Amino acid sequence: MVVVVVVVVVVVVVVNGSIVNVNVTRRSPLSTPTIHVGRRTTTTTTTFTTTTNAVYVDMLRPAPLAPLVLAAASFVACAGAPRQADAPAPPRPRAGACSARPACDAPPPAALPRGFRHTRSRLVAAGWPRHRGRDLFARADGPQWAIAKLAYGPQDDDLEDEDVEAYLLRGCSGAWERLGTFRTSDDDHPHPTTEGIPDTGGRVYIDLAAGRRLEVGRHRVHLAVAGDATSADLFIEILPPGAQVAVTDVDGTLTSSEVAVVSELVGGGPPAAHPGAAEAMRALAESGIYLFYVTARPEWLVGSTRVWLREQGFPPGILHTTIGVTGAFGGAAAEYKTIELGWLKARTGIVPSFGFGNMPSDVATYTAAGIPASRCFYYKLGGDLRGGVPHEDYRGLVSTLFSPQAACAP
Repeated sequence: MVVVVVVVVVVVVVVNGSIVNVNVTRRSPLSTPTIHVGRRTTTTTTTFTTTTNAVYVDMLRPAPLAPLVLAAASFVACAGAPRQADAPAPPRPRAGACSARPACDAPPPAALPRGFRHTRSRLVAAGWPRHRGRDLFARADGPQWAIAKLAYGPQDDDLEDEDVEAYLLRGCSGAWERLGTFRTSDDDHPHPTTEGIPDTGGRVYIDLAAGRRLEVGRHRVHLAVAGDATSADLFIEILPPGAQVAVTDVDGTLTSSEVAVVSELVGGGPPAAHPGAAEAMRALAESGIYLFYVTARPEWLVGSTRVWLREQGFPPGILHTTIGVTGAFGGAAAEYKTIELGWLKARTGIVPSFGFGNMPSDVATYTAAGIPASRCFYYKLGGDLRGGVPHEDYRGLVSTLFSPQAACAP
């Protein structure tokens, strides 16, 4: 059997600037629907439909990688379907552990496309969907917002002035509640900046505190575009008094290396996680601590990042990326993460109890945020850690991080 494959590869590698942006488009009559950062593919699970078309590595260590990336990208033209990652081993029960945060994986309500309001929207939607929701921590008596961006294609074209159906899975259980129909914003009628998210078009802002207030617990909001039934999801954690949060970077801190995702880009499986990293995060979650995944990846990689965390066995948490389409690196990444932790403190009064990173920018961020240095763990990082703890293996941290006497969250 002859399979004709056309591969278009655009590679931009700025090694000393610590950034890799790669776009790969692959067309094949025998393509396999699977999550694959780096090419236009789609995966559908009981929880999400996620699409991606590129990869961004926020802090690539300097290395002569361009020839390797180009060679690997050429290889994908002859490769078959990418192999699937082995499913992580189920977590072992631990005596005295708190209940796991709910997976919130109930199938969302079926959405039947009813067509777009505008002809231009049909043209925009000819590209693949890059929709994304914004996860949030909030208090039961404070502001509560569901915010999402609806966009399509490699240029991240906004879907403007179109209807979106919104649903709520309150407490991640029971029946879905219909929140109503909401209109995406356009450049002529921007929504005021809310929860630090400026309106750049194609966004919806839903005030849940106005008659839909959430109680302490984890909640999921599902938003479906009325025009074509494509969708995005977001999660909201309403924190109880006295809640503790652990913040962790993703690339190089949880993934096997800063550039591990490149293998997925060019036809391999998804990036591996550091041995023991998921178990270490579960140890914190089982001690009643909430997880805050903060990465300088671009916003449109929210969906694929969330899928990777789940498939690698990391506990549910709140995931934040930058809100731009290019992400951030170096000093800009540190500034972004500092703003994120400042937002957490301003909105909830919480300074994270633990911090995990692998770059000097993480040291600067966590120090500025006031996280206790003895609870900041840096993977294979030397230099001035400002009192932080270097480590070589997450498996050695598990017993340190698990505290069966901790108060479990409601």
